[in-house]
Amino acid sequence: MGKIKVKDFNLAHTLECGQIFRINRVNSWYFVNAQDKFFKIKQIRNEIEFHGVDKDFVVHFFSLNENLPEILKEINKDKYIEKSIGKYRGLRLIKQEPWECLISFICSSASNIPRIKSKLKALSESFGKKITLDGVRDYTFPLPGKMNDYEKILDAKTGFRARYILEANNTVDIKHLNSLRTQPYNLAKNELKKISGVGDKVADCILLFSLGFNQAFPVDTWIKKTMQLLYFDNNNVSNDRIRTFGLDYFGTYAGYAQQYLFMYSRNDLGTSDRLMMWKNGTLEV
Repeated sequence: MGKIKVKDFNLAHTLECGQIFRINRVNSWYFVNAQDKFFKIKQIRNEIEFHGVDKDFVVHFFSLNENLPEILKEINKDKYIEKSIGKYRGLRLIKQEPWECLISFICSSASNIPRIKSKLKALSESFGKKITLDGVRDYTFPLPGKMNDYEKILDAKTGFRARYILEANNTVDIKHLNSLRTQPYNLAKNELKKISGVGDKVADCILLFSLGFNQAFPVDTWIKKTMQLLYFDNNNVSNDRIRTFGLDYFGTYAGYAQQYLFMYSRNDLGTSDRLMMWKNGTLEV
């Protein structure tokens, strides 16, 4: 069992903000799947305790070596992001494996978190290997080449995404995915978009949550609604314009700003009416 003293880290915010899906809460512990890793972790005030992986993995996976106060200072541009940071301070970006991240966000298209989790669980049960930790059983995430049965992929309730998953299984090379870390943002994004089922939003999620591109600014339906209201006078603008604005306005760590705005607007506001009241200064949360 390992322990680390931490500063500026909130485990719950980090795991529950929609950047990773194969997690389960068992009493005070989070059981986390990360491709072939299976570990449990909990936080008590400024200490995290973990079992199943080593300290170096935990530090890297949860970006604990990044200077979060400096990052938050850089993105804290206005009252909206300031409110979001105040509520969810300690949220960090996870550095997960790009292959599992790729399939996870292909599964995210036109879906929600419970359904994404269900799809990934079924795929892992069908194609992964059993793994057990402290009496809790789960499955590793299948590597490329292992998800080779189209009917079983469909049985995971993947729907129209099944053909994208099968094609990725047959064509994606992990070494090539990892090589994108050293490429410029636009080049890496264009490479990802060559994969069937990967558009701008999915590519930006992969770049942000697994490949270390902290400037990536994924635009989904909720972020689009929030950004249009807060920064574009509630005018309908393109996803490209929102993405470009996010990167230009928040800078190198725009992806952190996206996550904090997403968490606050989705969890604490939840409706367009409450968003508008927040915008107008008539709602205190």
